[in-house]
Amino acid sequence: RPGRQSLGSRRGGALEYRAGRGVQKAVKMISKEQRQEIKEAFDIFDSEGTGKMDYHELKVAIRAMGFEIKKPEALELMARYDSEETGHIGFEAFEEILAQRYAAQDPVDEMRKAFELFDEERRGKISFRNLRRIARDLGEQLTDDELRGMIDEFDQDQDGEINEEEFIGIMKQTSLY
Repeated sequence: RPGRQSLGSRRGGALEYRAGRGVQKAVKMISKEQRQEIKEAFDIFDSEGTGKMDYHELKVAIRAMGFEIKKPEALELMARYDSEETGHIGFEAFEEILAQRYAAQDPVDEMRKAFELFDEERRGKISFRNLRRIARDLGEQLTDDELRGMIDEFDQDQDGEINEEEFIGIMKQTSLY
């Protein structure tokens, strides 16, 4: 998940963690798939299987999930979530931290980042060639006619390519965000 932005500290917000309050709002807002990704990441970075991770593991795990984090923010998270000052946090704290980051993502911003991945030449448009390459990379067996049909269906300005506005419209219409 390259390019995700850091939330920074969200003190005082509705998503702020409060130890001992059980499942937080942010955790309830994430999808089953996101929850599974978080669990898998925790398990990978909890390499000794202790059910805990330290500051360094936290920082690397957050980055591996596609979010930015700097040392001061990671230290602040450890201080906030490691209430017993053991130098470690457990899965529930890790899940809450990542759930907050997922919940704070701007869907349109994420769509723009996805568009940039398709727009290899940085022309502001997705060409037939871009779409064909991506379909192949994803293992989709689509014919050239099917790919042209996809472009034709969503190409509102009739220039034979998909611009960012058209792409965002596709994403919203198909509930892919």
